[in-house]
Amino acid sequence: MAQKIGCRPTLLIGILVSITGSLIAMLAFDLPTYIIGRTLEGLGMGSASPVARTILTDVFDRKNLARSMGTISGVASTMPALAPIVGGYLLTWIDWRAIFGFFLILSAVYLILAYRDLPETRFYSDKDPSPTTSQLFGYYLSILTNTSFWGYALCYAVMTGGIIGYYSAAPYWFVSQLGIAANHYAFLTLPTVALYIIGLFINRMLLKKYDIEKLLFLGISSAVLTAVITLGLAVMNVSGLIAIIVSLSLFGFSAGLVMPAVNAGAMGEFKKVAGPASALLVMTVFGVSAITATWAMNINIDSLWPISLYLGVLSLIGLFANFFWVWLPYRKNARPTR
Repeated sequence: MAQKIGCRPTLLIGILVSITGSLIAMLAFDLPTYIIGRTLEGLGMGSASPVARTILTDVFDRKNLARSMGTISGVASTMPALAPIVGGYLLTWIDWRAIFGFFLILSAVYLILAYRDLPETRFYSDKDPSPTTSQLFGYYLSILTNTSFWGYALCYAVMTGGIIGYYSAAPYWFVSQLGIAANHYAFLTLPTVALYIIGLFINRMLLKKYDIEKLLFLGISSAVLTAVITLGLAVMNVSGLIAIIVSLSLFGFSAGLVMPAVNAGAMGEFKKVAGPASALLVMTVFGVSAITATWAMNINIDSLWPISLYLGVLSLIGLFANFFWVWLPYRKNARPTR
């Protein structure tokens, strides 16, 4: 929709759909109604991420896009840690409906600010009309068959998916398996968030001297090293809460190094069709995240062996995609630093 009717109306429609879903979920008295509300909530809010990337791609060049994505990610990365904390206390002090009421208020504020302050960045005219439906399908096909896109997208998906999987499994790991209180377990994810933000900050500093491709290779190599360290701890029979938090926090640091680079790389390659590229990027990330969340929630944390396998598989997939579809073409073309 953003590529066809513009970013601003697409985002506003998405927020309205999400608000409707939150209201239905909050007032639900049976499971089917609750599921309908949650589905609408996710469907509407799902527009925010791809539209935001499209807007930033319209406004910034490749390196400034990476810096901007780093700043935004630093703010967004706190949400998976803060949300369970706030939600846990709302659940303890009031009830589960208060969580949706709180989100409803935040969404309403978001809608007002977007309506008041967000400009349109995509303009069409008779000389430059909006793409037809068949043209949009052509854009999607060209992106899907581009290995460069997958080199960035898979790195992003496995790194972000690994972190989202951890956040999704945290209640099962820490509450169900370790017996930590529901309104306290989320504090244990804060070190991962902190190192993720540090990774973003280091990426932002290094962007002044190095190409995006080099920083991406550094980040994914750091993830592989984290998996090796976790495997080494498992071999030495090291386990427990601290070991888990250290391993996932180091992986979070690697994800912070990767995140701005993959977004700028993927979106920069498809600046003229940023809407479809952004949508496919987000679909890939959340598709992989659904898989990693399912996997992580079936992990027994009695030892580090399953966690080392989890981190190892994800980081090796990212390394493969990066090396063959981003790093080798970059070295071949010897692109100079911009």
